[in-house]
Amino acid sequence: MAISSLENKTTFDKIDAFFGEKKPSEASLLYLGAMLIVGALVYQFLFLETDKNLKITESKLVTAKKKVADASNYLAVNTPSRLNQLKQAVVQKNVEYDNTIYKISYVDNTLTELSYLLFDDENWASFVDNISHLAKKHKVEIKEIANKFYEPTFQKITHVVVIDVKSKGDFTNMVKFLNEIEESQLVIDINQIEITKPDDKLEGMFKIAVWGMKY
Repeated sequence: MAISSLENKTTFDKIDAFFGEKKPSEASLLYLGAMLIVGALVYQFLFLETDKNLKITESKLVTAKKKVADASNYLAVNTPSRLNQLKQAVVQKNVEYDNTIYKISYVDNTLTELSYLLFDDENWASFVDNISHLAKKHKVEIKEIANKFYEPTFQKITHVVVIDVKSKGDFTNMVKFLNEIEESQLVIDINQIEITKPDDKLEGMFKIAVWGMKY
């Protein structure tokens, strides 16, 4: 510590000696120059850096104020009760969506099942054979049978076939014959029934409409 103090003293002595040799006007100029240099350094490294940090701080403050204002506006509109209502609405929409998906799936599966049940080539051939079988079973004579096909409508149940049947038999057998046709697995309806009695037996003419669809 003694050495450091001695060195500082020697340096100051040298500075005093340096300025002592100068005229007062020269010394003043030197002092002024030194102050200007020190001032420039202070301005360069202290003021400019402080100004830069101040601008950064002001920018952050503006951003923070905007966020606070946005948050305040959001909270003013979306109060706890409002948020609770929105949550309940979302839950309800999810329930409705799940129910809709279930209904669509149910209808789709049902239509697919009905499409297979209502009408296809195998069921159609089986149905025609069944008419002949029932006629023989109930001792009804099939005198004439004809059919007319229609183009099924996509996903809509419509007539796909209309069958015209002309038959002959006694009253009881004719009724049993018609009744058992109506109990067919296919979806049908019997209409335009005409019964006449030209002799001891009845003659019946009727139409069988078979329903079906494309799917």
